[in-house]
Amino acid sequence: MEKIINQILDLPQMLNQKLPKNCFNEMMDNSEGSVSDWTGKIFKVGALVVLVGMLVSVITGGMDAVNGADGAGKVAAGLCTLILIYAAFPIAQVVRSAGDSLAASKSSMVEFFFKDFIVANIKALGHITALTALFGAICATVAWVLGSDGMSISAGLYDSFAYSYALPVDAMAAFMGMLGLEFVGGFIADFFSWDITVDGAAGFDLEGIVIIGKEYIQVVIILANLYVALAFYHFFYGVLNTFFNWIKSPYLPFKSS
Repeated sequence: MEKIINQILDLPQMLNQKLPKNCFNEMMDNSEGSVSDWTGKIFKVGALVVLVGMLVSVITGGMDAVNGADGAGKVAAGLCTLILIYAAFPIAQVVRSAGDSLAASKSSMVEFFFKDFIVANIKALGHITALTALFGAICATVAWVLGSDGMSISAGLYDSFAYSYALPVDAMAAFMGMLGLEFVGGFIADFFSWDITVDGAAGFDLEGIVIIGKEYIQVVIILANLYVALAFYHFFYGVLNTFFNWIKSPYLPFKSS
């Protein structure tokens, strides 16, 4: 009787094993370990989407700019179009590299989402924004040399980058306020809102050289913002990680005599 009952109870498993091409249970069992791999694949697809989207946008905008310009303006628009087509490939590679680093992650699920994933996004957006500013500065230089309007990448990347590092920056400002160092929080806010770029240079004079130089300096400022934001995030992640580990096994840091 017991044998019959066990056979009845094991019937779902037995029938499940007989189903042809049944790998769904194994997929579900291994799904947690595949999160990093799937995240990397999503970033790879995202890199392709970024590349195609940028190429279509740049080529379309470039054709309109060339058709709407005269004389040196056509040359400037054509050169800037070629520069931005070139820029699409290293910018897309930044997204691909972020995906590769996430796919290779061996961290636990908590560390993957709260450290690896967030850090990869902050770093990718920072590098993309810096590359965008750099190629924008190159296009501004071409336009200045030719004495005409050029082209640039307009995708709201500065706002996206600012949003990505808002958490560690705001947390550091609040932390300084708790310590009575509000002026440091104000300095941090000013540093991350620092933008020295102005309207394009119009002539071959000292003012024009300064304006073009500020375009390149802004690239350095963006990278500085990125690495300071990453330092803030690593600091707070380390503090929180230590705190939660202490909660799991609390102890007092005193030696007993």
